[in-house]
Amino acid sequence: MAMSFEEFQGSLLNADQRAAMGIHLTDAEAHAVYAEAATAQAWYSYWLSTQPASAPPAEYVIAPAPYPGASVDQPTVPISDPYAAQPTGLPTATTSYPDFASSMAPAPPKKKHTALWVILSILLVLILAVIGTVVFAFATARHWTAIDVPEHPETFHTEEYDTGLYDVTMDEINPCWVNQDWTDCTNLYVASYNAACSGVSLTDSGSAVCTDYADMIEQMKAQDGEGYYVETLGGYGGLHQTAERATREVSNNDYTPAETHEAVCYLGFIGECGTSTRTTTG
Repeated sequence: MAMSFEEFQGSLLNADQRAAMGIHLTDAEAHAVYAEAATAQAWYSYWLSTQPASAPPAEYVIAPAPYPGASVDQPTVPISDPYAAQPTGLPTATTSYPDFASSMAPAPPKKKHTALWVILSILLVLILAVIGTVVFAFATARHWTAIDVPEHPETFHTEEYDTGLYDVTMDEINPCWVNQDWTDCTNLYVASYNAACSGVSLTDSGSAVCTDYADMIEQMKAQDGEGYYVETLGGYGGLHQTAERATREVSNNDYTPAETHEAVCYLGFIGECGTSTRTTTG
């Protein structure tokens, strides 16, 4: 018993069954034929014509249209009576699968992006290398304070100044004379004392001279009397006052600080790596 159309159509989806039936279609072509009833019917009619036991009259056998992409060695069965009318409803030899050629055309080869990926990979490696180098440079950088102009230390000079104290000395010239009234002589000593010792701050030596001179005056006052006169001169002379002066170191106000700037060296050769005068700060 011949295979029904439905069985034939279902067999198209099985490669082994297609090969046994002599249908040389690829899986994609077979699925396309299966999906189109008219094309499947044409292939069914063709297949029936190849079966010797149940071959239908030749005038009803219509060779299927050559399927795009199908093997060219499929046999073509001619119609025995060229004038015989084709049965209504049967597919003609021109039946074809619409747009099948375009749908079954081999897909254009995918462009390989190997070169692009190689370039991108190289760029990525370079970027990572640059980033790594920058991070390493900052992590290992040496910082210091570079001296542009050295410090100029302060200088001093010596000067004399008044201490505010007074020194008192005594000369060997006695202000009195022989046969002078004792009181007049005493007053001369007092005048010399007041001029040199009174109203000022004295040095230690000047204070000692004035104290001794004052004691002498008190003794003369104690010895004074009516009609007394100087018989001999003593050893006291006149007093002289002198402002005490000392020396001191005075600044010339010429100190200038060093002129510096913060220097840095990256990777041993970028920056101010060759600076010789430096104060390392980190």
